[in-house]
Amino acid sequence: MQKSLKDNLTFEMFKKIIIFNKSDEIVLLGDEINTILLNDGIDIKKTVLNNFSDTEGKKLSEQIHTLRKKKLFSLNFAFSKSKTEFIILPAVTENFDEIIFSVKKEIEQINNIKNELKGSEKELECLYNISRELDRDISFEKLLENSIPCIKNGMRYSEILNVVIELDGKIIGTKIKNEGNKYYELKENILKNKKIRGSIIVTYLEKRIFNNEEGALTREIARKISRALENKEKKRDLEKRKQILTEKNKTLLKLTTECRESREKLQTFFKAIEDIIIVIDKNFNIIMSNDNEIGNSGKCYKKLFNSDTICENCPALITFKTTKTGNLERTSGEKTLLLNSYPIYGKSNKVNQVLELCRDITAYKKMESNLLQSRRLASLGKLVAGVAHEINNPNTFILGNIKIVREAFNDILPITDDYYKKDNHLKIARLDYNIFKEHILILLEDMENGSIRLKKIVEDLRNFAKKDNNILTEDVDINNVLENTVRFIEKQISNNIIIEKNLYPNLPHIIGNISKLEQVFVNMLLNASHAIDKKNGLIIIKTEFEKITDSILITIQDNGNGIEKENQKHIFDPFFTTKRNKGGTGLGLSISYRIIEEHKGIIKVNSVVGEGATFQICIPVNKK
Repeated sequence: MQKSLKDNLTFEMFKKIIIFNKSDEIVLLGDEINTILLNDGIDIKKTVLNNFSDTEGKKLSEQIHTLRKKKLFSLNFAFSKSKTEFIILPAVTENFDEIIFSVKKEIEQINNIKNELKGSEKELECLYNISRELDRDISFEKLLENSIPCIKNGMRYSEILNVVIELDGKIIGTKIKNEGNKYYELKENILKNKKIRGSIIVTYLEKRIFNNEEGALTREIARKISRALENKEKKRDLEKRKQILTEKNKTLLKLTTECRESREKLQTFFKAIEDIIIVIDKNFNIIMSNDNEIGNSGKCYKKLFNSDTICENCPALITFKTTKTGNLERTSGEKTLLLNSYPIYGKSNKVNQVLELCRDITAYKKMESNLLQSRRLASLGKLVAGVAHEINNPNTFILGNIKIVREAFNDILPITDDYYKKDNHLKIARLDYNIFKEHILILLEDMENGSIRLKKIVEDLRNFAKKDNNILTEDVDINNVLENTVRFIEKQISNNIIIEKNLYPNLPHIIGNISKLEQVFVNMLLNASHAIDKKNGLIIIKTEFEKITDSILITIQDNGNGIEKENQKHIFDPFFTTKRNKGGTGLGLSISYRIIEEHKGIIKVNSVVGEGATFQICIPVNKK
C-alpha cells in the first residue's frame, strides 16, 4: 500500500513540472503545468522550438542561465501574461545540467511535507529513546535524568532549550527563573491515579513559540513517564505482598500439619455415606470430601458442576453470611443435585467453614417431570379434541359449498362470456370481466386447498388427542408396509428425489397395527422429502434384523438440509415444528413417536446441518 501511494505521488509530481536538459530542450512536460501555461496564453513547446525568441521565452532563458551560472538553489519567476508564480531550480544540486520549472506553490508544498517528515522522524526517535531508558532497571531518578537529553533532541531548537523534570518535590535538571516574557514554556503534569506527582517543564531560552507537534510530544512523554512511575511502584508493592503471602503460606503449612490427623479420622466417617459430602472454606475451596473423583482440593463449583463461577443463590454463601442452613437445586448436564449447607463454627464462634451435602435427585426429578408432562398432555388432549371438533364442522360446510360454487361458475361463465361479447365494459366485483374470469377459478381452487389443508390439521389434532384403545394384534410385514407406503407417497415427492430401498430378505413379522405403522413411515418419508431442496435428492430406506436383540431396525436417511443441533431434542415434542410458515403442525413426529412406543420400540435421530438426517426405528419382534 505504501509503495502504491509513493508511486502515485511521484506520478502526480511529474504532471506538475517541466524539465529542461543542458541544451535547454524540454525532456519532460507535465500535463497539468502545460494546461496552466496554455490557459495564460503561453505555448511553452512553441517557445522552446523557436529558441526562446519571443519576449516571454527570452526572459525564461535568461533566468535559467543565471541559475546555472551562479549555481543558485532556486529562482522565482513569473510570465508577464500569467498571475501564477513559478520557480526554477536544479534537478540535482551537484549538477546544474537539468533544470526543473514548476509552480511555486507546488514546490513549497513538497518542501513542507519534507520538513514535516523530518520532524516526525525526530519525534519518533525521541519517544523510542525515552521508552528504552524507562525500561532500564535503575533508580527512577536516574531514568528521568537520562531522559532529559532525549527530550531536547526531539524539539526543533535543542541548542536553546532547557528541560526540567520535577517529581515529588525533587528537581532533575537545571531550573531557571522566568523573568517576564523572556522565556517561552511548555508544562505537562506527571500523574499517578489521576493525582499530580510532578511535571515536565520545557523552556526556550530565546524568543521561540512551541508548535502543536512539540506540545503533543511533551504530553506523550509525560504519559510515558506517568505509566513508568505507576509500573515501578506496582512492582514494589507486589514484592511486598509476595513477602506477606510467603509468611502466610508458612503459617498455613504449619496448621495443615496439625490438622492432618483430624482430617484422616473424618475422612473415614465420610466414606461410609453414599451422598457426596464436602467441606469448603470461605473461598469455596474444598478442604475435605468423601468422593475420590472430587478429592480434597479445588473449587467446589468447578468440581461439582465444571463451572468457573460460584452458583447463583449459592447455599454455602448464604450460610457464611447468615449462619443459617441453605439449600439449592442445580442441574449440570443430565444430572440434578440437591445441595444443603450447614455451618461449621470456629474458635471465635464465627462460621469459617461450611459442610455441604450433595444428593443426586436426577431420577426423582425425571419422574416428577414425566408425571407433570402426562397431566399436561391429558389436559391438552381434551382441549385439542374440542377445538378440532369446533373447527371441523364449519370447515366441512366450506369444503362442500366450494365444490357447488365451482360447478355453478362452470355453468355461469359461458353465459357471462356471451354477455361480454355484447357489452365489453362488463365488470364483476369492480374488476374487468377478463381479469375476473381469469382469477375466479384460481381463487376457488386456493380456497378449496386451504380448506383441505385445514381438514388435515384437524385430523392430526384428533389423532394426537384421541385415546387409542386399539389392540396391536395384526401380523405385520415391515418390508411390505414400507413398499406400500412408498407407492402411496411417490406422487407427492418431487421428481428430483430418488428413493433407494435396501430391504432385508425374509424379515421376521411382528405383531402390531399396519395402519399406524404406515402413518409413521408416511410422516418420516414426507419430512425427508421436504428437507431436500437440491437437484440430486436421495432418500435411502433400509431394514435389518438384529438376532442378538431380536429386533427389526428400520433406517430412513436423506441428504437434505439436516436438523439444527438445538432442535434435535425437541423434534418429537407436540406442536414443535420448523415449518410453521409452510403449514407444519408439529404433530407428525410426536404421533409417530407415540405409535412406536406402543409397539415397544424407540426412535433415534442423528443429523448434521447441510449433510442430511438419519432416523432409526428399532422394534422388537417379541414384545415380552
